[in-house]
Amino acid sequence: MTNQDVCFLPRTASVGRQMIKHELWHEIHSRFRLRESKKSIARSVGVSVQTVRKILKQDKAPCYKRTKQDGMLVSYEGFIRQRLPAVGYCARSIYEELVEQGYPGSYDTVKLFVRPLRREAQAAATVRFETPPAQQSQVDWGQCWSVLAGKRFKVHLFVMTLGYSRRMFCKGTWNEQLPAFLRSHEEAFDHFGGLTHEYIYDNPKTVVLSRDLEGRRVKWNPTFWDFSRYYGFRAWAHRPYRAQTKGKVESGVKYVKRYLRGKAFESLEHLNQSLANWIAKVADNRIHGTTHRKPIDMFAEEQDLLISHKGKPRYHIQGRAVRHVARDCMVTFETNRYSVPRRFVGKPVEVQTDRDRLLIYYQGQLVVSHPRCQGKYQHEIKKEHYFGIFYGEDLPSVAMLHFDHGPLIQQDVQVRDLAFYQELVEGGAQ
Repeated sequence: MTNQDVCFLPRTASVGRQMIKHELWHEIHSRFRLRESKKSIARSVGVSVQTVRKILKQDKAPCYKRTKQDGMLVSYEGFIRQRLPAVGYCARSIYEELVEQGYPGSYDTVKLFVRPLRREAQAAATVRFETPPAQQSQVDWGQCWSVLAGKRFKVHLFVMTLGYSRRMFCKGTWNEQLPAFLRSHEEAFDHFGGLTHEYIYDNPKTVVLSRDLEGRRVKWNPTFWDFSRYYGFRAWAHRPYRAQTKGKVESGVKYVKRYLRGKAFESLEHLNQSLANWIAKVADNRIHGTTHRKPIDMFAEEQDLLISHKGKPRYHIQGRAVRHVARDCMVTFETNRYSVPRRFVGKPVEVQTDRDRLLIYYQGQLVVSHPRCQGKYQHEIKKEHYFGIFYGEDLPSVAMLHFDHGPLIQQDVQVRDLAFYQELVEGGAQ
């Protein structure tokens, strides 16, 4: 980008300069609290690193001074300040109420007067967002690319941070679907020895199906809502475009990703074990940048106040899906493939998940049960599902078996030694 491409705001109006300085102060301090580097902040807001350092040394934002164009609002200032919190700092609502009282000015004048007051209120609310022990936790997802068993995989990171102590729980999963989401909650409850009374979330479909912008009408995911009632906590979905509402957990996600950067693991289980050891030895015992205390020490003040879940059976989650059995006697579920007896080829079956098992039903009758694949693009094959084919009983003219190296096509039926077919099945099952 050249200097000719840059468009600067006009500097003729002093109110414009004051408001830009006021907003810039809040933007830089907000980003710095979220642990963004000074160089990154400078690039994002379009100023020099020296300017960022100078603003960070300022304890308060530049005061907004009214100019002559605000003079006609002087007699209404008390009314405006009193009404602003009630109308959600909406300048349009204030303007309409002022017109009813005989205000002769324009809406733009009211908007310029209200804007810095709204900024101050939002900044104050963000700074004061500290919660008592055991009251609140924040939950979010992060993603990172990790090397597992020599291959590069995208790992989804479930992170839960306690609002008071900043103690955290993290677990890597293959996806962010509802079963993994709820199971991760339960493992976090076990990790902390209980639940806080409230949990703050973003707006994923696993939590919120739909909502309005202001958050007055929220349609919760029914399974998640039932899960929250089962364990007895209250869920909150934060307003869109207000990342500060759950800044604690977002900082935690960045912290976890920095630890995982550049590391290789034998499996996802190995990654999670490494995460657990790191949290216990490092994350729980560091001096937190905001509280200036160790999370594990502050956790001692809220541990006895957590909601107990001991003796409560796990929340039952059962996924269901209808699949048609392919010509190679396989069904696909969540990118993985599972074998089914050949007599069900072309027929619809119902796939259900139950913890670490995958169950396949036909017309209400259990057909086969497989161990659930851990990872993506894997398969579970039982040799007996192909016995009829390999012994030549009702063998079709073209049998297609899709294994790792693509389709194996047998043209016409011919007599072969049974060891050939045995070797074929064993090769596909590796």
